[in-house]
Amino acid sequence: RNSRKMEEYSERKKKWYLDVKRTPCAREALIWGISSGALIGLAYFAKTSVVRRSCDWAMATFVAGSLVSWEVCRYRRARKRADVKKAINIMNRVSQGEHFDTKKT
Repeated sequence: RNSRKMEEYSERKKKWYLDVKRTPCAREALIWGISSGALIGLAYFAKTSVVRRSCDWAMATFVAGSLVSWEVCRYRRARKRADVKKAINIMNRVSQGEHFDTKKT
């Protein structure tokens, strides 16, 4: 029984990178990374006509754009979750008839 759970866990763990649509913020990060990388790569190529350096700039911008977008999205999600938890706590206190100052919470 325990080995079955371990097999299921290892199967899920192997395929996490294949399921991008379920990974929070992955789609947005990839879109931003690809579009910013393509834009900077094309702009650099238009300016210099050097293919190798243009590709280098495109890849660097892709990686940086994806990472920045990923972190911003994750921060916003965490902030939103904290706000929802805070609202739930306030609603629970109000439903119990507790009086409190909303500025402190």
